Amino acid sequence: MADEQPVIGTPRLRGGVRRIGFLSLILLFRAGGQAQVPAEFHWVDFKGEPAIVSTVEHALKAEHYTAVREIGIRGEFALVMVVRRDSAQDTPLGDQWTVYNLSMKSGSLRTLISGYNLNIKTWIRFQSKGETDLAVVYMDCWECEPASLFTALHYNPREGWRARWTNEKAPNQPGIVFLITDVGDPYTNEDVDQVFAVFARQGEVASTGTWYHSRDLGSGKVTDTVSKFYVDPVTGKDKSVDLTGQAATQWERQLCRPKGSPYGLYQGQSSQGCKRLLGTERKASK
Repeated sequence: MADEQPVIGTPRLRGGVRRIGFLSLILLFRAGGQAQVPAEFHWVDFKGEPAIVSTVEHALKAEHYTAVREIGIRGEFALVMVVRRDSAQDTPLGDQWTVYNLSMKSGSLRTLISGYNLNIKTWIRFQSKGETDLAVVYMDCWECEPASLFTALHYNPREGWRARWTNEKAPNQPGIVFLITDVGDPYTNEDVDQVFAVFARQGEVASTGTWYHSRDLGSGKVTDTVSKFYVDPVTGKDKSVDLTGQAATQWERQLCRPKGSPYGLYQGQSSQGCKRLLGTERKASK
């Protein structure tokens, strides 16, 4: 296994990788071996289940979209993924994706995600007594300098689907920002490393982390933002905490060693920040 597999890759239904400025994003292998699909969930067969497709299309009649890409059914709710394509697009790569929660009983529709280059990854367990969530990554814009986000689609029998780690400033773009492309040369006068991983030991619940490390090229000032994201085991609410001191250093080390990720969702481990951190650790152990 290579020491780094960036998490943005080819969407579930289409091929190709988009090159963003100086950054080329490589296909992530699908680590499906650890996934457990929840009971009573299935992806709809568009030809074999025309009644479900018709119900979904009726619910979408007021929405602006080009095609329905995926429908997942569990209980009385559907997880619906559509794309909208501009007539001037030369390829499908610029499609805008929208993910909805749809009540198959009432027909009510709620937007969960709106973004680009959406990738369905795998099912991940964030709660010991709960079902697995569907992990996805996506970009917040197109033909720009996008941010990449990770989120997990969680199911509740009473309310249906929701996306974890809400975004108050942009409600339709929830999740954890793990890659920003408009920092460092030529955008800002700093060296920047961005490290991200989703991991859990076998049989344990997953947690997610990011490490944003920057050094101002003028003043030499170093800034570290180390964050951990998880689900509260008692309340089931999504949580995040910024770490400092020894706790931050320990979390940085864990993030820089993606071997602890059974899901293959990690990025930035070959960065200079990780190399310096692990190199210093090796020297200290001698």
